[in-house]
Amino acid sequence: MSLPPHFSVDGGELKISGVKLMDLVQKYGTPLYVISADRVREKYERLLSATKKHWKSVLICYAYKANPTLALLKVLRDVGAGAEVVSSGELFAAKLVGVDPEKIVFNGVSKSPFEIEDAVSSHVKLINVENIGELDLIDEASRKFGIKASIGVRVNLDVPAETHKYISTGMKIHKFGLDVKNAYNAYKLALEKSNIEVKGIHMHIGSQILNSKPFIKAAEKLVDFSRKLSEKLGLKLSLIDLGGGLGIPYKESDKVLTPEDYCESVFPVIINAIGHVFSEDSTIILEPGRYLVGDAGVLLTRINYVKELGGIKWVLVDAGMNDLIRPALYGAVHRIIPIDKVEFEYAEKCNIAGPICESSDVFAEKYLLPEVKPGDVLAILDAGAYGISMSSQYNCRPRAAVVMIDEGSIKLVRRRETYEDIFLCDIIGKNNSKLS
Repeated sequence: MSLPPHFSVDGGELKISGVKLMDLVQKYGTPLYVISADRVREKYERLLSATKKHWKSVLICYAYKANPTLALLKVLRDVGAGAEVVSSGELFAAKLVGVDPEKIVFNGVSKSPFEIEDAVSSHVKLINVENIGELDLIDEASRKFGIKASIGVRVNLDVPAETHKYISTGMKIHKFGLDVKNAYNAYKLALEKSNIEVKGIHMHIGSQILNSKPFIKAAEKLVDFSRKLSEKLGLKLSLIDLGGGLGIPYKESDKVLTPEDYCESVFPVIINAIGHVFSEDSTIILEPGRYLVGDAGVLLTRINYVKELGGIKWVLVDAGMNDLIRPALYGAVHRIIPIDKVEFEYAEKCNIAGPICESSDVFAEKYLLPEVKPGDVLAILDAGAYGISMSSQYNCRPRAAVVMIDEGSIKLVRRRETYEDIFLCDIIGKNNSKLS
């Protein structure tokens, strides 16, 4: 099994960024998320370098939905990344780690009036509108706070993303954005609002995309639509938000769309329109999430039991779909490795499942492992994105701890939840006391 470059094997044991995973298990227990800050920086710098070969002004806004662990957000802030947020909670996180508001883009398909006021009063760089009704709310909030909010419109360009249907977001059957007719009307109406500055345009066709063709087609449609805005409304937009979606290989058979290939394919479509469709001083915005953090993270889980049932060998572990829901929700595939048997022969077909009371709580079916036993620890790779951020306390199970490896140092950046944490917000008894 091939491993990402920040993983290595030493004496048959798996290491991440030079640290033995078994040492972390012995100190912090399981289930345990581990993330390599070094790998995140490497991915960010590679993407930034690829963009700069094509255009001078690029803003990379990390998609907080992928993993909002504060220590990770701070790593990305420190290397220059902005924030793409879709809620006031994510905006709050960006403020906590000190992201410059001029590097924050606020998206969201169903923004509440409170969230719109929050975005406006926070002076974010761009609010991308997905409903015509947002314009009145933004205009009113801008008047209230005595500022002019900068907006763009998310255009639904009806482009299939060639990904799982639950993370495809750019077709007319999806809830996201406005179709070209309504998007045009939104721009026209926005120009009439005295407290709004119309600066941007936004697209996002989906997540985990490994083929440049959908990106190219969407970019071409974006330019065509923007040309109409320029010719009919006199609008030359300066903030061109291409969204995210750049995927990572979860399986060895997955093809790889590198940031260099992405930029070489997509950027020329946009750049060739700058000056006559878009403003000369345009900034291209990207919103990567999974690409930056996905393969930087791993979920460690200990085997509780191994049993045969109905002719199937079940390996039952202490992590469940409450810790990593992607396999249950999307049928996602993750590489899974016993951390101290990396170099053994992988010859036994197993189903690997968790403790949750759902038949869907299965990480892998008919998966080849070496012979394993209770107490062994498995590493579920590529768990840095949509792992801890989508975790829950289902079955009253505390969320996992998170450890970060940063230039050789080991940091506990999110403690393991306690049973008390699970019920922290509950109120029972008299006078709103928790217990009576």
